[in-house]
Amino acid sequence: MNAPAPRRDPGSASPQRGSAVSAATIPLLFLGLMVGFFSGYFLLWWGLAVVVAVYVLAFTMVMSGKSRDAATGAVVGVVAGFGLLLLVALFRGVL
Repeated sequence: MNAPAPRRDPGSASPQRGSAVSAATIPLLFLGLMVGFFSGYFLLWWGLAVVVAVYVLAFTMVMSGKSRDAATGAVVGVVAGFGLLLLVALFRGVL
């Protein structure tokens, strides 16, 4: 017969698990935002070449065994930065 599991005191501190996300995700997300914004601001439609280059770089990072979360953060940051700048330009009547 199975013995009942011991009860834990609800006030006691339980061990917290660490984050499952890579430590490089947030810095690469912000770097991607800056790269996407500045490539859109200074290069406009040629900035899409920068976006494609970041996609290729992220793909090679994942294929070489680096963190998939960090590569995703970089890609999301670049696309968001570039896309937000184009939306601002669209609403201001520049495009």
